[in-house]
Amino acid sequence: MAAKIKKQYPEDFKTVFGLSTMNWFEVSSGAFLTGLFMLYLTDYAGIGALAATLGTVLLIVGRILDAVDDPLQGYIMDNAKPRKYGKYKYFIILSILITTISVSLLFSIPTAVASNTVLVIIWVSLFYILYDIGISFFAETPLKQSLTTDPVIRSKITTWPRIIGTFVAIPMAFFIPMLTGINTNIGNMHKSFSILTLAYIIPAGLISLLGIILVKEGKHLEIEKHEKITLKEIVHMFKINKPWILSTLVAVFNGFVWTLVFATTTYYIKWAYCTDLTTGVVDSAKFGSLTMVLGIFQLLPTILMAAISPWLVKIFKGPLKVYMLSMVLQIIGGAGLFISMLLGVLGTTPAIFFAFLAIILLGAGLSFVPGTLIGIECMDYGMYKTGREMHAIVHSVGRFIGKAQTALSPALIGGIMIATGYQVDSVTDTFTGDLSAIPNMLRAFIIVCGLLPAIFSLIALVILRFYPITNELRTEMNEAINKMKEEKAAQTE
Repeated sequence: MAAKIKKQYPEDFKTVFGLSTMNWFEVSSGAFLTGLFMLYLTDYAGIGALAATLGTVLLIVGRILDAVDDPLQGYIMDNAKPRKYGKYKYFIILSILITTISVSLLFSIPTAVASNTVLVIIWVSLFYILYDIGISFFAETPLKQSLTTDPVIRSKITTWPRIIGTFVAIPMAFFIPMLTGINTNIGNMHKSFSILTLAYIIPAGLISLLGIILVKEGKHLEIEKHEKITLKEIVHMFKINKPWILSTLVAVFNGFVWTLVFATTTYYIKWAYCTDLTTGVVDSAKFGSLTMVLGIFQLLPTILMAAISPWLVKIFKGPLKVYMLSMVLQIIGGAGLFISMLLGVLGTTPAIFFAFLAIILLGAGLSFVPGTLIGIECMDYGMYKTGREMHAIVHSVGRFIGKAQTALSPALIGGIMIATGYQVDSVTDTFTGDLSAIPNMLRAFIIVCGLLPAIFSLIALVILRFYPITNELRTEMNEAINKMKEEKAAQTE
């Protein structure tokens, strides 16, 4: 029997394991901020009618700050000189620490703070902004760019973190059922939410630290003091980087699909299928069961599509056609949800809701790997054209867009709630606002998670048809980049 061949760096077990665990804090914190931030404030924080307004305003103001802060953090990372253990690893460690602490406290508002309007505003604003700063230092994609130029290997080291990260998100899919279970002993949804948050976020942060320690960062073009990247060079790189311009436009539209769906569906299930509209009382058992089904529908498509993505990338000889296929699925699912609502069958038939939701999520799950590969290619292209590493600055733009989408989707939900007069008792989980406003609120939710994703996916699909990197150009870029790194390494020996 032939001996098993040991895989070489960066496909070795240590590196893949590290890459697959270093993002656990990002997966968990992202799930909290996208799917639970507004839900926590409005339903469980115990801060009353202030919740929807505070959350909505903060999500918008945070994006204004990000417009300055994210590029600045990218500039700091790109201009950092590689040290003994790399360049981006140090910033990722900092990101893990700041983000884990800030999210833990953001979702654990003390009772004394919750009873004081000024203290609530200070507490939520402070830890939300710290989260924003912390997550911007998570230079995962620039680090991966340094490991290899081989697109097949890149797809593999992108796929495994995605699959394992999805398994890590499984508890988040069942967060509401677990919250309901814990609360049977505690009797206070506010306290139960905080306890469950800490039990999830802190271990995720500790495991992420272990993961990044295990990853050996790749080679860089050494940056001497007199070679600091200038603003002129940054502007030039963005100006000539047509692949980046087009992929960024695609990300602006396509990136909203997952966040709009994730921010909306829990609310829709709760008030469409689990609430007595004459009293506002929520059937907690049914809500727990349906959110469990929702969690399965969110997780399985992500795992399945992430698993087959490398195979599809190989079959289609690159990420472009796979990315386009994902958008077609999102169009079909989103349009199906909206049409079902117009026909009047969605609010009475959960099976139809989940069927079209599954199609959207299959598309969203499929888009991750090819979208990430295209993002790394844009970094390659900038390096190929300029001979400089500006990966963190490129990444910061994508990070800003992602954070904007993560924030604006809940902010949109917050706007709907403000218009509805949304208010829930944080202890009993009963709707205490105007019950007659719920049907219009539900229709608005379907527009947000059905019609808008279909429209945005269609726009992204049209833009992507003009993406210029071919297989031939990709090979040429990789050869040039490898040669540059070899020459720099020879000069420093």
